[in-house]
Amino acid sequence: MNPRACVIATALTLCCSPALAAEDPESSPEDALRAVLAAHEEALNQHDIEGLLTLYAPGHQTVLMGTTAPERWVGGAEIADAYLQFFKDFNAGTVERDCPWMQVDASGDVGWITANCEYQDARAGEARRFVLNVTAVMQRLDGTWMLRTMHFSNPTGPLDAAGEFNDQ
Repeated sequence: MNPRACVIATALTLCCSPALAAEDPESSPEDALRAVLAAHEEALNQHDIEGLLTLYAPGHQTVLMGTTAPERWVGGAEIADAYLQFFKDFNAGTVERDCPWMQVDASGDVGWITANCEYQDARAGEARRFVLNVTAVMQRLDGTWMLRTMHFSNPTGPLDAAGEFNDQ
């Protein structure tokens, strides 16, 4: 799988809208972090650049990273450009994600998610499947959880006969 497809899938894992990112006083921080993850995925799936950008913390300490050294986008303008390029790699509305393994935790105003996720999408009518490792760090700013850094990578573990990641 090409690196751009990896970034797209990861971005799908972490999309959300500001309404979902704001922590509900009745929910746990972990539930709020999961809501950011789900909302990010929906915004990316719909090619909603404005929705994506509202999820990221402001400033030049916010980073989106891919697998290789050149896949590093810092600050809102670079992150926006990266997503606009990702949109070219898949058809809007075609992404589905399942994360069979996920850890979510928070301490104070910092939270994190680490997951192994299986993705399906389509490009030019051709269905695709792939697996990504995803890590996101979020910061609660004025009561709203916002992405501070997101990183994705291709699993390096053994693949089974069908070419799928085998975590055993």
